Amino acid sequence: MKLQITEVVASEIVNHRLEPVLTAIQQFKSASDQLKRVAQTPLEMIDTSFEALNAAQCAAEMYRQQVLDYATRCRGAVLPIGGPDQAAELFNRYFAEAAPFAKRKEKKTEFPDAMSLLLLERYAKEYRTRGIIASKDAGWTAFAEASDYLFAVESIEELAALFAATTEHAQALKAKVLEAVRNEGSSLRVLLNEALEEHAAQSQWDAEDVYSGSHRIETEVSEINVTSYTIDENSINVWQLEDDPSTWSVEIEVAISVKVGVSVEFFVWDSIDREELSLGFDSYNVEEVISVAAYLSCTGVRLDNDPQTWHFETDISPASYSITGFEAEPDFSDWDE
Repeated sequence: MKLQITEVVASEIVNHRLEPVLTAIQQFKSASDQLKRVAQTPLEMIDTSFEALNAAQCAAEMYRQQVLDYATRCRGAVLPIGGPDQAAELFNRYFAEAAPFAKRKEKKTEFPDAMSLLLLERYAKEYRTRGIIASKDAGWTAFAEASDYLFAVESIEELAALFAATTEHAQALKAKVLEAVRNEGSSLRVLLNEALEEHAAQSQWDAEDVYSGSHRIETEVSEINVTSYTIDENSINVWQLEDDPSTWSVEIEVAISVKVGVSVEFFVWDSIDREELSLGFDSYNVEEVISVAAYLSCTGVRLDNDPQTWHFETDISPASYSITGFEAEPDFSDWDE
């Protein structure tokens, strides 16, 4: 199996990941303008250096390379937009209201989906293979149902279940892996601990849903600590790789409890000087539970040996998480102290 990502999807991933970068750039520029205005601070050289960094372009290039690297690791690529008949086919489907275009006024928004589906179908047809797409979108499903080259499932989990091994050998492997992750002292349990902590720390966190009833606030997630986790023992799936009985991939569903530090800055409007002033900061600790799919690459597998002798590698992709909203109000008594 190979993973093919269309240029449309790759661009959407990059643009989505750029959103907090663009917000941070705007905040940096606003802070610079405010310092120059209220404190007469000469920041022109810093502004010039910051512009020269071109943070948005650098971030976009990094995110795109990460998409390319991920596709390559999955033995795939990013399919470019092109081909002499691509535009004609796209508009033919649009005017015929054929999937994924729906019979509604908003069907123009389906152009990115339509281009992705046509690229995937063309690739499958060119290489005489069958493509599997994972989406809950009804338009994607309808397109696949009418295609001789695409098959649709609703989720990655459903796709994985199609290929999960269920033989006696696979069941014995599951039992061995489960025994190893239950053992606090096993090398696999230590490796999993480190991978989950790294995932929580490297994922993107925001506290945009935190609110105040009396002040404008700005929030920042300041600290992430994994406090505990629970393994769903019924969710373990295994796949044999490359017809090699000693090489397997294992998926484990984990619920992680994370202690998150949130820093909240409160602002008040000064009607005399006609400017916004910072009242100060308060810190809050909240507990969040996130669900993570941890993937293990297992080599040197022999069921008559202890899993301690096997070689494991973990792969957990970073994700984006939002703190559950709560009301934050300044505690002036603490500030007076």
